[in-house]
Amino acid sequence: MPSVLLTTDKFAPHAGGSAVVYTEWCKRWPAERVRVITREYPGGAEFDAKQAFGVVRVPYLDIPKVRMPLLWLRLFLATLREFRVHRPDVFHCGQVLDVGGYAPWMKRRFGVPYVVHLHGEELAHFVRRPSSERRLRTVLAAASGAWCNSHFTERLLRECLGYAGCLVLAHPGVDTDRFVPGDGAGIRRRLGLDDGPMLLTVARLMRRKGHDRVLEALPIVARRIADVQYVVAGTGPDEARLRRLVGSSPVRERVRILGRVTDDDLVPLMQTADVFIHPNRELPNGDVEGFGIVFLEANSCGVPVIGGNSGGTPDAIRDGETGFLVDPNNVEEIAERTIRLLEDRSLRERMGRAGREWARQFSWDDAARKVWELTERVAHAR
Repeated sequence: MPSVLLTTDKFAPHAGGSAVVYTEWCKRWPAERVRVITREYPGGAEFDAKQAFGVVRVPYLDIPKVRMPLLWLRLFLATLREFRVHRPDVFHCGQVLDVGGYAPWMKRRFGVPYVVHLHGEELAHFVRRPSSERRLRTVLAAASGAWCNSHFTERLLRECLGYAGCLVLAHPGVDTDRFVPGDGAGIRRRLGLDDGPMLLTVARLMRRKGHDRVLEALPIVARRIADVQYVVAGTGPDEARLRRLVGSSPVRERVRILGRVTDDDLVPLMQTADVFIHPNRELPNGDVEGFGIVFLEANSCGVPVIGGNSGGTPDAIRDGETGFLVDPNNVEEIAERTIRLLEDRSLRERMGRAGREWARQFSWDDAARKVWELTERVAHAR
């Protein structure tokens, strides 16, 4: 059974999608054969103490302009020490350039094969920059395997970058025992939300997520659904701009930006939503949604979803069955689909039931098994 080292800047208790993916895999892999190198994060020590696998954390100093270069240097040095002391059988690169950039050297120096992990948004961004594309091709040429989260990511890898090596496509999963249907009793009252129809977005506040498109569509929706409210949970770099948009909106009293919500509040908040809306889009620089675990989480709670027909999102939503895929730049279409769901309770309930069954097909156990089987193939080939 191979020993594995995973180096990544994102790992639990970080709540981002890639952090969730890596954490769920490691929880299901043979614990005594797995070690993780990652960054410090609030609550990290408490999380690590509960795990059967080993976690090494490097300091993270939130200093503008130098924080990420300094972090990548520390991750590299910690990885180098780990190679010298433990010499893993397979090296997993959580980020294709920031970690994968030194993987070919590690392979030559220590004879350890590596696997790259690809989430879509980084590929779509890097292939637009010649210097980054050249680095990508160098990393991929020496890689012994690759994981992709969606068909969109696989197409980028195969068709745009010409990768012909060993590859596994394994969609992220969802915890259907945690994300369950319910009425979210008390959450609206506790957070000071109204009782009217509720649109919900849970996502990092970034331009590609499409919060601004919902804000543009909301006045159209409000003309038909007078008591509609739009609730946003999350923080991020686009927060200041979004708050300015809310302040200038004719229906600003219908919008609440909650900021970060606790793990305890997340499921009840999804349960009490009438529609989960996240019209993600691809930006001119290539920033795009690689998959969209949050759509599965909302569906698992029995809530219909609206997502942008962009990137890997079509792998997460069955258009017309578990929700709607919309043109993320067409505000009228976003408003029309939203109104249709809010006005038709039977449609919401039907899509919610279908979404729950759809979410059951995305298993963390299956995803972790597929990536571990790739690990074993790489180790045996070595």
